[in-house]
Amino acid sequence: MELFEKDVYKRYKEILKLSGAACNSGDGSCANPSKVSFSELVDKYDAFCFDGYGTLYNRGDFVYPGAMEWFDALRKARKPVRLITNAASDVDAVLAADAAKRGFDFTAEETISSGSLLKDLVKELRGESDNGLQIESPLTLREVYYIGRETGKHVLEACGIKAVDPEGFPREPVVAVSSAKETAETYARAVEILQRPGAILLVLNSDAWAPKIDGTREPVSGALGERLRLDSRCETNNGEGCKTYYLGKPFPAIWRKARASLPMDAKVLMIGDTLGTDVFGARVAGFHSALVVGRNQPAVELEEDQNDLGVFPDYYL
Repeated sequence: MELFEKDVYKRYKEILKLSGAACNSGDGSCANPSKVSFSELVDKYDAFCFDGYGTLYNRGDFVYPGAMEWFDALRKARKPVRLITNAASDVDAVLAADAAKRGFDFTAEETISSGSLLKDLVKELRGESDNGLQIESPLTLREVYYIGRETGKHVLEACGIKAVDPEGFPREPVVAVSSAKETAETYARAVEILQRPGAILLVLNSDAWAPKIDGTREPVSGALGERLRLDSRCETNNGEGCKTYYLGKPFPAIWRKARASLPMDAKVLMIGDTLGTDVFGARVAGFHSALVVGRNQPAVELEEDQNDLGVFPDYYL
C-alpha cells in the first residue's frame, strides 16, 4: 500500500476516533484472521454486504473469477444482499442497472452508494434539517465546482445542484469530487476556490486507491480529496484548510442506511477488497468483514499494511 494511501486511511480513523483492531469477532482473533472458502460463510451470516469495484467486478463487463458463484449461492439461499459502494458516478438506480448488466441483479433498493448520501448532507449544509450537523452559516448550495465523471453530475442534479463550467467559479466556495478526473487546470482552480474563506470540500467517494483490471492500482477520489485539502491550507483560512465532508465507507452514514434496510437482528458480513474502507468500515458498522486479498490489497504487503493501519478483517477470501 502506498504511504500516502495509508495516510488517508489513518486520517479516516482519526476522524472516527476508533482505535484497535478493526474487526468485530470478539474472540481475540483479529490479529489472526481465518482463511476461508465462501461456502463456509453462507450459513454463518444472515445477510451479506458487497463492495462493487474490485470485489465483484471492474470496469466494463469485467467480472472477477468466483464472484458470480458467491452471488448465486446467496440468491439460492435467499439471503439478503446489499451492494455497498463508494461509487458516486451516478444515482443508485443506474448503478444497480450497471451491476445487473454484469450478471449481479441488485435492485435499486439493494444498492446503497456514497452518492445517495449527498441529499441528507445537503439538507444539513442548507440548514434544512434539525438533526446532525450544527451549521453556523447555512449555504444556498445551488452550485459547486465539480471534478469527476460526467455522469456524476446526475448525483448533484438530484440534490438541486449545478456543476459550474470548469473555467468558472461557484457562487459559494464549494468543491465536490467523485473521481480523480482532474487536469492541472481544474486542480489549480479547485485549490483557488478552496482557499477562500468558508470553503467546503465534498468528497463524494472516499476510496483513496482502486484496482485496475490489469492488476495495477491507481489513486482515485479520496486521494484527490486529500491532496486538495492539504494544498488549500493558507493564511486566509488560518492555515487549517477547507472544511471537508466525506461520504461513503468507512463513515457511519452509509452503514446506518445499510443497517436500516436489513432485518433488525441480522448478523451481517461485509465483503470487500480494501482495508481502509471495507474492513474498517465494517468495524464502524458493527459488522464482521471478509477481505478479498490481492486486488486492492496487495498480498505481499498485507501483514505490514494491517499492522500499520491497525485494521484486520475477520476472514480472508
